[in-house]
Amino acid sequence: MIHAIVLMLAMQAAAQDPAEHQNAGVAALKAARNDQAIAEFKKEIELDPASAPGYFGLGVAYMQNKEYAAAVAPLKKALELDPNLTAVHKPLSYALLTAGYAAEAIPQFQKSGDKAGLGIAELQTGDLLNSVQNLQSALAERPNDPDMMYYLARATGLLSKQLTDNLLAEYPDSPRADLAAAENYAALRQEQDAEANYQAALKQRPDLPGAHLALGQLYATESKWKEAEAEYRAEAKMAPGNAEAAYRLGMALLQEGNAAQANVELERANRLLPDMPETLFALGKSESQMGNSAAAEKAWKHVIEIEKTGTLVAQAHFGLAGLYRKEGKAADAAREMQLFQDAKGPQKPQ
Repeated sequence: MIHAIVLMLAMQAAAQDPAEHQNAGVAALKAARNDQAIAEFKKEIELDPASAPGYFGLGVAYMQNKEYAAAVAPLKKALELDPNLTAVHKPLSYALLTAGYAAEAIPQFQKSGDKAGLGIAELQTGDLLNSVQNLQSALAERPNDPDMMYYLARATGLLSKQLTDNLLAEYPDSPRADLAAAENYAALRQEQDAEANYQAALKQRPDLPGAHLALGQLYATESKWKEAEAEYRAEAKMAPGNAEAAYRLGMALLQEGNAAQANVELERANRLLPDMPETLFALGKSESQMGNSAAAEKAWKHVIEIEKTGTLVAQAHFGLAGLYRKEGKAADAAREMQLFQDAKGPQKPQ
């Protein structure tokens, strides 16, 4: 009888061993039995209130169970009990961030070296410059991560607005403030106000980089091609190495029916920044209008080779169909028209 009692007491003591609950909790976590893991780690803590691994396991179990706010206290306690338990920093930082304590999460992210989480926390606390820098680093490491793309886009957008607002508030009479105001008006399609501000910026500083180009684009949206040409030409004169200025000048000249001059500018744009599909497509148009069918064919085929799909590819097939039709190549023209229709995709019913 005495032996039986001793054996029973020994079994009870074994069942109350904190290490047993720790191992059971870890096993439950690995099997995604989160509720069981939570129960096991709680038992471990009851038996050993100074167990940093127990509190750590409990916090991780709460995290795995998506109970982020509940995870904060045990993870903090784990660090309090064992400051050298560095593995706690990362889950604690995300628990704090998800629970809405972004400012408190920042030092934890810094200690864990997690730039993605740090950038998100900085975004939420309004530290936009550091947020952009950290999110850029995170996106470079995870280039196909849609979350990183979203947060970086949001951070850069807010930083851009913040800087623009500061510029307009602190230097309202500067040419850059006029340029920023013009861009805002242009985005809102308030063309007259945008034009007035572009012109005000250029009146103060005629050589302001980008201002002529932006004003030219405004005129282009209104189909004021003469005015657009003048602005693009001014930008191209100031910055002869600017491929976009050369391309847009070529496009304006094309719209005015001046294919020969357009071709010169488009060739220059292609030399400055080779193989841009938009430039090549425009080159095909200028060559075609000049009667250079072989050069047009080459440019449009190159567009198709680079782009594979999309609007420009569809337009290139359409251009090729026209070329072949003029040359009497009916079969080639029919093939390109079919490829044009395929590239366009199904049309929505009216």
